[in-house]
Amino acid sequence: MKIGVMGTGGVGGYFGGLLARTGLDIHFVARGKHLQAIQEDGLRVLSNDDRFVLRIHATSEPYEIGPVDLVLFCVKSFDTESAMRLMEPMVEEETVILSLQNGIDNLDKLTNHYGSDRIMGGTTYIESFIKSPGVVVHTGQMGRIIFGELSEEISSRPQAILQIFQQASIQAELTDNIQRVLWEKFLFICGVHGVSTLCRAPLGEVLATSETRELLIDVMLEVEKLARKNGVALGQNAVREAVALSESYKKEFKCSMLRDLEWRRPMEIEALNGMVVKLGKEIGVATPLNQAIYACIRLENQRILDPLWPSLRGD
Repeated sequence: MKIGVMGTGGVGGYFGGLLARTGLDIHFVARGKHLQAIQEDGLRVLSNDDRFVLRIHATSEPYEIGPVDLVLFCVKSFDTESAMRLMEPMVEEETVILSLQNGIDNLDKLTNHYGSDRIMGGTTYIESFIKSPGVVVHTGQMGRIIFGELSEEISSRPQAILQIFQQASIQAELTDNIQRVLWEKFLFICGVHGVSTLCRAPLGEVLATSETRELLIDVMLEVEKLARKNGVALGQNAVREAVALSESYKKEFKCSMLRDLEWRRPMEIEALNGMVVKLGKEIGVATPLNQAIYACIRLENQRILDPLWPSLRGD
């Protein structure tokens, strides 16, 4: 099987690195200084006590890779539309595109462009990030992938992909309800990322302070209400399980949105708390806590996207 990785960051770099280490025919799309470092010195993966360097094929031009059997689509949500067009040379009739992204609307964008037959949904639970160009760091528990067909069938196609993941010692599992899985992750990440980023604090500090812990739970409850009103059959204890999951992370854990803020990089606020606000307005569910988080972080994101923006607004 020939595999392409679209986005060689914390998710694509880590899981793609584990796959590459098994000797698979795998190719990576990256950009900028990160790409240059990988091409010159290899991809370095620092994972707890397991550290390795891989000489891999990495490029910014998908046409240099050509058609593949499987694409791991690991770009930030705000890059979905541009990346899905860029990767067209990698996609043919039988190509499977597995999205491993944050948010709940990426599958719609991919499906509209490539058709539902090519698309699988997935999500990851992992503490990983780009530490420096060419270096991906993974901390905490072993990364986990949950994925499945949009048709909710457990067919031979996802089972073949599952076997490849397992052979690379990747903890992965199939689901017959990918929408519920995506919403459960969405609920978790809106609370954890939204509150941690708003507070500029690692997750352990947020959970250790009664007021911010309560805020995190209440943000999740808003998302749960929205999901149920939208017809998503979340588990009965969805919020309780999400809080328990957050408590399993290292106290020092910084979510990707907070790291992006600290490093002055664009944030996924529109796809997370912003999406909660948007859907809430559409179907008549009040989301005041997500609205407050969205308003504050969107302002900061605007400053990152356009540093001159405040001075150009005028009176």
